[in-house]
Amino acid sequence: MVKMEFCPLKLRLALWTMTSLVCVCPHEVTVKESDLKQCDDDRRVCVTDLRDCGPRHTASTQETLNVSCQYHLSLKSVTCGWSFHPDRHVDPSVSLLFSRELVIYSCLALFNPLALLNVTARVRDYALGREVWSRPWTLFLHDVVKPPPPVLRLLRSTEDSVVVSWRSGDGVCQLRYRVEGAPTWTEAPESVAAHGGEAVTFTIRDLLVSTAYTAAVACTGESGIRSDWSSEVSGRTLDKAPRWPPEVCYRVEQRRFARSVLLHLMWKDLNLRDAGGRVFGYRVSYEPAKQQRPQHGRIQNVTELTALLVVDEGNCSVTVAAFNSAGYGPAARLAIDPRRRSGLPPVRHLWVSSSFPTVKGLLVQWENPSVPPSVPPVTHLAVQWRSGTPPSNISRWAAVDPRNTSAVIGDADPGESYLISVVPVYHQQCGPPQSLAASLQQGALMEAVQLKVVGVTKTSVSVVWAWQTKSGPIRVQRYTVRLREESQSHTLSPDQWQLTFFNLSPNTEYSLLLLADDSSRNIIHVRTAFDERPAVAAATSLLLLAVLVSIVFILARTLYKSYFFPHTCSPRGSNTGRWLMDPNHQLFSLQKTAERRFLNLEDFQVSRVLREKSLITVRPSSEEDLHQDLQEDAHVLMEVFQEDASLLSVDKLPALLLSVEYRHDAPGCLDNPENKERQGSALFPVEEAPGVGPFPQKEEAAGRECEYVAHGV
Repeated sequence: MVKMEFCPLKLRLALWTMTSLVCVCPHEVTVKESDLKQCDDDRRVCVTDLRDCGPRHTASTQETLNVSCQYHLSLKSVTCGWSFHPDRHVDPSVSLLFSRELVIYSCLALFNPLALLNVTARVRDYALGREVWSRPWTLFLHDVVKPPPPVLRLLRSTEDSVVVSWRSGDGVCQLRYRVEGAPTWTEAPESVAAHGGEAVTFTIRDLLVSTAYTAAVACTGESGIRSDWSSEVSGRTLDKAPRWPPEVCYRVEQRRFARSVLLHLMWKDLNLRDAGGRVFGYRVSYEPAKQQRPQHGRIQNVTELTALLVVDEGNCSVTVAAFNSAGYGPAARLAIDPRRRSGLPPVRHLWVSSSFPTVKGLLVQWENPSVPPSVPPVTHLAVQWRSGTPPSNISRWAAVDPRNTSAVIGDADPGESYLISVVPVYHQQCGPPQSLAASLQQGALMEAVQLKVVGVTKTSVSVVWAWQTKSGPIRVQRYTVRLREESQSHTLSPDQWQLTFFNLSPNTEYSLLLLADDSSRNIIHVRTAFDERPAVAAATSLLLLAVLVSIVFILARTLYKSYFFPHTCSPRGSNTGRWLMDPNHQLFSLQKTAERRFLNLEDFQVSRVLREKSLITVRPSSEEDLHQDLQEDAHVLMEVFQEDASLLSVDKLPALLLSVEYRHDAPGCLDNPENKERQGSALFPVEEAPGVGPFPQKEEAAGRECEYVAHGV
């Protein structure tokens, strides 16, 4: 069987594209002794293809191909290689011919260390119809023997070294090693001489503690040809007890309706050098400050970087120590007063994004909260990531400067998902963590959905949304809510679920967009409420202006009439005056007059008295008022009669005019004692005119008027 290896296709394409020259490709063919066949026409030749037997074609050419061969003694095979310049980039067909001066009785016994052979290569280019023969190359197999690969074994390991052993023939051996899984090898600085059949022991030094390594060895024989590398052997250096305590912080959480509290512990994992190798776990020890009984103390081993303890409210002490197969390391000690809490606020707006495969890492971003003066300042931020796929789940912790707002996790596995947490730390006290699940393939494993409006005012719009686990393999750098018309946008994070846009215009329609990067996930149209305040203000202003103008107009009119048209009393302003000045008042019937309630002096005359011509006189209570009223009435009546003498008849005038010489003892006067004694059962009945009372009444006119009062006997 013939094994052929040609130049890689990518190499040929690159050379042809960049240089446009003819490719020089190395060819290598391995021929086993069982693959050889003897030619019938020439008993001195053994070939791998019987078509190579017989005379050569006249069109074939002969070239020097710089053939070199190696003899594998244990495999009974020969490997030959050479360089060839094909005119076209097509792999040719290659075969080897072995010949010698003496007759070959069996090709199956041709390969032996003492054989002297001539090797010829035949190259056929079927695309061009060309055939090339190499010039014969004389080969003494003893001089080209390739040693077999040695067998390597692991003897023992220490904390920083590995001891290996192997056997080989005479020659010089070279050993190489690497950390298990690493892509590159490291060769030992010195070569090791080997003698035939003797075991060789070699120590690989300056290795990492508790680290797995892989080693291999190859030896060069007397022919100067190096053997193939041996099979790889793996070994691990021993563990060393941790040399440093872990960095621990704590947080106290109050429990409702309980006298105990929750004590959260978190610490940073030790690196390989500080840990002295692998860390199998951590021992957490709790002890109250005043221990009453031995069972009050507690010890537990954990494999993660966190621990949760339920402790009493009193003071206590806690220790955390790392351990491995070599023992326990130094412990970190905490004196804890559960009643004293730091009050550190958590970070805000945590988000994780990925740019894989451009960048093989996770970008963690957050915002630092504003800390009141009563809260101690943050000394550093702890960024913790923990894989969620057992049994490969790991937990790491990196300290970040408190002024930073981002961190990069660079050693993330593309096939893992992580729970990433950011915790503020003040010395040994931790704040509440802010966590988010993420992966290198998808970034944050949360998505914003179900955007809806929950409140609308004249100048603001409030919206809410929900967060859920990502439903598909979609990588989103950021989620954003944008108000299209106002060009307002807000970046979302899982610790937010509502948002309000302010300073909007009343009675205006807006479009709200939920964006995943630049792709729209949801669009909502909303209109702000109508603002009635401008309309009410305008109407109120107009009403006040109208009232003010009316008031000014009325005042101006009143002042104008008062100064330029003063009011003068006139009889025409009252019904009595108009009746007195009416020349036709005698034509009115008494009933008409009574219905109009005009003053009729005859109604006040007493006609039925015991004494003839006695009068009942209505007078004021005092004599002075009586004289004054009589004088005023007489004066008024005289002026009226002077204007129109026909207003009253002559026969009635004496009844109206009273003498100033009024006698109190006149007949019919109530003040007279004689008249008082004559009072009996209705001896002096007073008749009242229909519709007129016993006393004069005031008459009101529509406008301004004067009162006229007449006294009669």
